[in-house]
Amino acid sequence: MAEIFDAVILIAHGARDERWMEPFRVMQSELTAKLRGLTVALAFLEFAAPTFAEAADQVCSAGARRILVAPIFLSGGGHVAKDIPVLVGAERDRHPDVAFTVAGAIGEEHEVASGMRDAVVRLATSAR
Repeated sequence: MAEIFDAVILIAHGARDERWMEPFRVMQSELTAKLRGLTVALAFLEFAAPTFAEAADQVCSAGARRILVAPIFLSGGGHVAKDIPVLVGAERDRHPDVAFTVAGAIGEEHEVASGMRDAVVRLATSAR
């Protein structure tokens, strides 16, 4: 079966504290191993590099023409609904031969929400 996308850009909020970003870097690394053949880039909205434009340049220069943009946010608030579409629109203008598809907030995906509920149940019912 052929892949639908040839690259993924994970986009998270960003922070000044380097420790906050480590789980996202681990996620990128693990996805790179799991999605062999796909370029997986990481971008931050603010306070950290790389920017979304830098990540888009990275995957496009690697030959990507079908890119999934995956917002690593718990819910589809202002950043997901407003800021990310603006960033993606700018990259569509800069890379007119590339198709960018934006997913919803990852936290609203069934398996993510289910995993969070399971973790809360485990925490609430386990001996400390």
